[in-house]
Formats: sequence, C-alpha cells, structure tokens
Amino acid sequence: LDYPGVGPEHSYLCELGRAEYVSVTDIQALEALQLVSQLEGIIPALETAHAFAYLEELCPTLQHGTEIVINCSGRGDKDVNTVSDKLKSNLNS
Repeated sequence: LDYPGVGPEHSYLCELGRAEYVSVTDIQALEALQLVSQLEGIIPALETAHAFAYLEELCPTLQHGTEIVINCSGRGDKDVNTVSDKLKSNLNS
C-alpha cells in the first residue's frame, strides 16, 4: 500500500522504538494472500496480506519460539476483483 504520509502517532511510536515500518512489494503481498487463503481458508484484506508477506523476511531473524500476532483487519472478499485483475496482468506480462 502506498500511503502519501504517516500520522503523528506512527511517527511518535517509531521515534520511541516501539514500532518499525517496513515495505513489501505488491507481488509479495499477492503471493501471501494466496498462501493464507490456501492454508487457512480465509481471504485476508490486502493490508493484512502485506503483513503476512513480511513474515518471510522477519521470521528468520527471530529467536526460536518467538510468537507473532497479526491482526487480520478487514475482509479480503471486497478485494477479489482487484486481486484477480492483478494476478491476470502478472500472468500476461
């Protein structure tokens, strides 16, 4: 997701060291959305799919036994047309 700005709460949490902000590509998010859908039977919202995608990079850096909580905000069924169009365009390119 490409947001034009960051709210003051997020900036403050980042400055305190209580939040870290990272990015993943749209392709990574789409791959994560598909994987979660296949493995868990739920279609995550695109915002949540970005968080799932980052797990590929994050998990290898964590100590064994570390627990991760992801808030599955929203529903992905509202995004299925967008996802379908993007997947089709990726196949054709």
